[in-house]
Amino acid sequence: MQEKQKFMKEAIKEAKKASEKMEVPVGCVIVKAGKIIARAHNQKETKIDTTKHAEIIAIQKASKKLKSWRLLDCEMYVTLEPCSMCAGAIIQSRIKKIFIRSNG
Repeated sequence: MQEKQKFMKEAIKEAKKASEKMEVPVGCVIVKAGKIIARAHNQKETKIDTTKHAEIIAIQKASKKLKSWRLLDCEMYVTLEPCSMCAGAIIQSRIKKIFIRSNG
C-alpha cells in the first residue's frame, strides 16, 4: 500500500505543475517493475493542443522509453478519472492497472 501512495504523491506533484501553469490540475505517472518510467501533467493550454492530457503525454513518454506502444505490465497513477479519449488510449496501450486518486 505504501508504494501506491508514493506513486500517487508523484502524480499529485505533476498536477501541481499543471495548476501553476493555469492548466486543469491533472498529473500522471506510469510505473513498471516498481519504477516510474514516465510522468506528465496537462498541457492543453500551454501547447494549444486538445490532445495534451497528462495521460496521453505519459503514455507517449513511456512508449518511447520502452520502445513499444504496448505498455505491458505497467501501472498508471492519475489524479482525476480519465476522459473517454484517455481511457481509450489506456486500453489500447495495454496498461495493466490504473489507480485514480480518491477525494477521501
